[in-house]
Amino acid sequence: MKIALTLALGLLALAALPAGATKPVKPDCAAALSAVVTNVAAACDCATASNHGQYVHCAVKVVKGMATDGSLGKSCKGSVLRVFAKSACGKADATTCCVAGECSVKKTEVCAKRGGTPGATPFCTDACAASPSGAFVD
Repeated sequence: MKIALTLALGLLALAALPAGATKPVKPDCAAALSAVVTNVAAACDCATASNHGQYVHCAVKVVKGMATDGSLGKSCKGSVLRVFAKSACGKADATTCCVAGECSVKKTEVCAKRGGTPGATPFCTDACAASPSGAFVD
């Protein structure tokens, strides 16, 4: 009886909402990543960044701009920004380091000492063959 009442009240509340007031579907962050990377690359140069903080700050401005203009879902900002935060951009003698399929940013010699191999790109999302969480892997 309690369940039926709760269900009825929930349906009644849903019916009372205006047509466009339902919660929007979360945008596909993985699909938007390539556009974000392209826009960040146009505005922020990974290879010439004087330090990592400067590079990430530049990327944050681009990502916030994309979220503001609607080309990136606001719910994707955090996960997309982590791509740039977990990068070797602006870090002297640093590389993405792949050890057992996991990626981290290390000095080149530290990566070698740990038995790792340098990643293919400066970003952990695609530096190793596969991402440990499966995020942003095609």
